[in-house]
Amino acid sequence: MPDASHEIAPVAMFDAARPWQFHVELTDKCNAGCPMCPRTDHMNGCVADRSKVFNVELTLEDFRRSFDDETCARTSDVILSGAYGDPIAASQCLEIVEHLTARGVRVAMSTNGGLRRPDWWRRLGEAFRASGSRLELHVDGLREVNALYRVNTRFERIMANAEAFLATGAEAEWHFILFRHNEHQLAEARALADRMGFRAFVAIDSIRFSKSPSFDYVLPTGERRTLEPPTLRVDETLGPGKADREDANAVAPPRIGGVSCKSAAVNRAYVSAHGIVSACCWMTGSDEEAALNASAGVDPDERHDLHKRPLAEILADEPFASIYAERWGACALETCLRKCAEDRRNIRHRVERG
Repeated sequence: MPDASHEIAPVAMFDAARPWQFHVELTDKCNAGCPMCPRTDHMNGCVADRSKVFNVELTLEDFRRSFDDETCARTSDVILSGAYGDPIAASQCLEIVEHLTARGVRVAMSTNGGLRRPDWWRRLGEAFRASGSRLELHVDGLREVNALYRVNTRFERIMANAEAFLATGAEAEWHFILFRHNEHQLAEARALADRMGFRAFVAIDSIRFSKSPSFDYVLPTGERRTLEPPTLRVDETLGPGKADREDANAVAPPRIGGVSCKSAAVNRAYVSAHGIVSACCWMTGSDEEAALNASAGVDPDERHDLHKRPLAEILADEPFASIYAERWGACALETCLRKCAEDRRNIRHRVERG
């Protein structure tokens, strides 16, 4: 039972008086077959799990309607990354980015970089450079080592795309998930990132080994392999680093039932590739979210679908308006407690260039 300090008036998750941010999954399509990704059938040649992946995507028309001039004027940032897809796999990714950046919205994109051609990446870089947007390129090793986790990607193509993007003067970061099989390349990858002009190099210790010290999978060739956590200390290899940058729009949200909601801190909602608005990427599609919607009498396919209602109306709706805070006060949401109270997330060691 929560103590008296937790019994405070319910608060809204999203604040219409502050600039909005949005975390948008443009598509559930992806060129890669990363074994630990929830979209991957890792023991079946790392193919897509068709019980979770439906090859859907948001379109430019969806953004023209939902992110019109008025909404963009109230929006500071849009993060394009996904739990199931890579944003550049969306058919109209580039046009969507240009729609947003032309209206003053900053974009942060997370991608494996293995799709498209250099001319596409040059055009993307121009849009990013002009708007102060930022790319996170996830490359977990050099040459053939990268494809041991980023299955089905080609290192040479990724580097050519990165060079075209960086040549525009746009900002990019190299993100590197550490495993035992790639830790020997960490310093070399960081040095290459410096030479190419990446703004920062970010080494990531994944939490996905928390339940087991190893992870078996089968490559498309039929070869069976095992992922293992790294053995080295990142700070001893790369030198002192620092935490990722703080968001300029972040505020300290009320701490309710042990939870300081990150979505509330930066006023950021999540939008799935189906167009459904949720509190965050951790809650979307979960049994807990379904229970919250049911308690509010909300059918998300009707009331939280950006194809059917304006974003501002959805963000003011339940369960965002008060029910989340009520459940935080009762310590009743396991996902919120795990992610935003215990802070069980990947550990990132960030080193700036130079």
